[in-house]
Amino acid sequence: MSAALPGVEHGVDPVERYESAPRPARTWEESSTDGVNPREHWSGLMHSLETLGTEELRRRWALAERRIRENGVTYNIYGDPEGMNRPWQTDLVPLLIAEDEWRFLEAGIIQRAELLSRLLEDLYGPQNLITEGHFPAALLYGNPAFLRPMVGVTVPPHSHLHMLAVDLARSPDGQWWVLADRTQAPSGSGYALENRTIVSDVLPDLFRDSNVQRLAPFFRAQREALLAMSPRQPARVVLLTPGPLNETYFEQSFLAKYLGLTLVVGSDLTVRERCVYLKTVTGLEQVDVILRRVDDGFCDPLELRGDSLLGVSGLVDAVVAGNVAVANALGSGLIESAAIMPFLPGLASHLLGEEIKLPSVATWWCGQEPALDWVLDHLDRVVVKPAFPSRGMEPVFGAELPEGQRAELIERLRKAPHEYVAQERVALSTAPVWEDDRLLPRSMVLRTYVLRTPKGWVAMPGGLVRVSEADGAVVSMQRGGHSKDAWVLSHKPVDTFSMLRPATEPLDLRRASPVVPSGVADNTFWLGRSVERAENIARILRSMVPRVRLGETTELESLLRLHSSLGSRQSKLPKRKQPTFVALEKEMRSMLTDMKRWDSLPCTLAEIARIGGNVRERLSADMMLLIGQLRTAMQSEQKLTLPEYSVKLTECLELLSAFSGMERENLIRGSGWLFMSLGRRLERAIYLTRQLRLITRPLAAGNWSYLEYLLEVADSSVTYRTRYYTTLQPLAVLDVLMLDGSNPRSLEFQLDHLVELYEKLPRFDPADLLTLTRALDRLRSVDLQSIVYPTPGPNGSAAGKPLRPDPALRRLDLSLAELEELLPSWSNNLSSRYFSHARTLPISMGQ
Repeated sequence: MSAALPGVEHGVDPVERYESAPRPARTWEESSTDGVNPREHWSGLMHSLETLGTEELRRRWALAERRIRENGVTYNIYGDPEGMNRPWQTDLVPLLIAEDEWRFLEAGIIQRAELLSRLLEDLYGPQNLITEGHFPAALLYGNPAFLRPMVGVTVPPHSHLHMLAVDLARSPDGQWWVLADRTQAPSGSGYALENRTIVSDVLPDLFRDSNVQRLAPFFRAQREALLAMSPRQPARVVLLTPGPLNETYFEQSFLAKYLGLTLVVGSDLTVRERCVYLKTVTGLEQVDVILRRVDDGFCDPLELRGDSLLGVSGLVDAVVAGNVAVANALGSGLIESAAIMPFLPGLASHLLGEEIKLPSVATWWCGQEPALDWVLDHLDRVVVKPAFPSRGMEPVFGAELPEGQRAELIERLRKAPHEYVAQERVALSTAPVWEDDRLLPRSMVLRTYVLRTPKGWVAMPGGLVRVSEADGAVVSMQRGGHSKDAWVLSHKPVDTFSMLRPATEPLDLRRASPVVPSGVADNTFWLGRSVERAENIARILRSMVPRVRLGETTELESLLRLHSSLGSRQSKLPKRKQPTFVALEKEMRSMLTDMKRWDSLPCTLAEIARIGGNVRERLSADMMLLIGQLRTAMQSEQKLTLPEYSVKLTECLELLSAFSGMERENLIRGSGWLFMSLGRRLERAIYLTRQLRLITRPLAAGNWSYLEYLLEVADSSVTYRTRYYTTLQPLAVLDVLMLDGSNPRSLEFQLDHLVELYEKLPRFDPADLLTLTRALDRLRSVDLQSIVYPTPGPNGSAAGKPLRPDPALRRLDLSLAELEELLPSWSNNLSSRYFSHARTLPISMGQ
């Protein structure tokens, strides 16, 4: 074969040549012995890439990137403008690991997992290692990750360390070293699976012919191990996530689906009588096992961190009572500190009777005086890190410090030496990545995973490879690094088991929806309300914008009346004097642009995006794309004039209409859709009730045009004109917008659908249903023909007398006022029953 893949040169195919140089001196190149000729187990891959050629690789990778976006595979880099929408970055060239090398790594990480598990059991148990002097007491009692409430607590077998992640790097001599251990909530295994799916699709023939060891058996073992933690069968297992803002939320959602677990946030769980329950729309369901991705201290705000909003109050007590198992066990973050690494060789000899097979990179805990002295004398050769990860300090490269900062670091080390560790700076090995249509060398770290099962430890064959940015010395996904798949090669056929059924195997047809946690129902309910709220605000503002500058003084009162139907508590209009057109224009601009005002249109659209992000795994890719467009619909790089906002508002309403169409046509009619539809109907009913009440108060000649505005906002102008031509009459408007059950914008239509939707909910409250039904019946009993509506004369009077409402009109106003109070109370009862599972209060019209 040709010699490798340099950069693009005129007339040269970029996959004909790969040169790992230029690279840092004395680094190990994974794919090549000399920077030109491939290693034996890499030759097949390099030949395949050369055969495919640049154009074909570019085409295949474009399809893979499109799949990543369509599937919503994301990784949240904090502070990145794309945030939760940033696509996952992976590479088409896998890291190849020879079979004999993997056997060595596998034995080393399994031994390490057993050693760390025994260390945890002792430190939270008899603490013999402290008593006998094998482990420093200061590293235990001075560690913020040491959870004293968990000392002496019995945990189910195999759950102290359900899973361990080990970060490995190769030094210039080819030796593998451990850089870090992840013991409390190891992440990345789901991304490793996603990488495997992507890369095996891009290189299917090579993947099949290379006998790559599969990942599915590892995840099957994980599911079985989780179920085995519970004495109660069938066990309910949930995956506890910090929520959508977490950097690896996609992975957590993906793993929950793949393993058949319920994805929950802390508010989805509650502790009753020392047992953990999942709040669902069908009631409380006991939870037996929690696979957590929340750090130790945040898991219980009662016993651990009181400022945590991520955990479950009372979780520690439920664990102590033995009513729920948590994996990894609470407190396992204690040994995630690099400060324990210097003691692991001695602990391996003491606890296992073996020499450690996979050593850690040279590490010095500065809490020991000889180690501190050595570090201070050799600061240029080490990286200084916090001894306890919760301190949040960035690694400091001693050789790169200016003199002033160097002196400052030395002072900090002398002042609190036990707070720091120093590690040898390793020249990381490099591996080829596909970038700019060519292969280039990048530094890499391999994260491997070990799983504890009732039958022993199981290692994932491969793992997650992270590669640095161009010329990057630090490998970090948060700093813009990429990832790779890792292929462990085999000389014999491999187990082709898949967690997914093959296409040729028949499936049992089923339509039953999975359990819907209360948090999901809560979010879909408020997503519906927020979408409807945004539409109402946009429609009202679009009706006001062209009139606020062109309107006559007589129309000011109509515009103010329409604005009051927004119910804004943050209005900037003067309260003690009559607002002017200037003041109203200022208020409208605030509603159109002020992101700090919670009832403004852009803030409401941002709330839609936030809530949509909370349930994005339940929404289609098209709906999430639409939500992303809504988030920026009212944003503009330049300051717009007020009339120019009419176009923006129309564009915004088009997006909201598209969302409504998707909600009606694309969503399965399950519990999620029911709550979203309930939210929309309820919000529209609240707005309509407020707007209609403004008609029951007699209109003078100066605000008669309010009727026209209201029909326009309700998109019912055409309906009205086909019945009554151009004559505007309050009772006719009330008929169209209040009592016309065929008009989807009428109040009766909203209440009727609220009753229908509520009856479809599981375990609905008959009392609340009766209250809503009576409100609907009361509305339908209104006889508009019997009402005498005062018609204003030229001077704002009727037949020379002041405008006085008819008693029947006053009763209608009172009825609408009671309904305006009832609907929020009914909503609160809905929330209490299905979302918080608290006691509901009796409500009726007038309360």
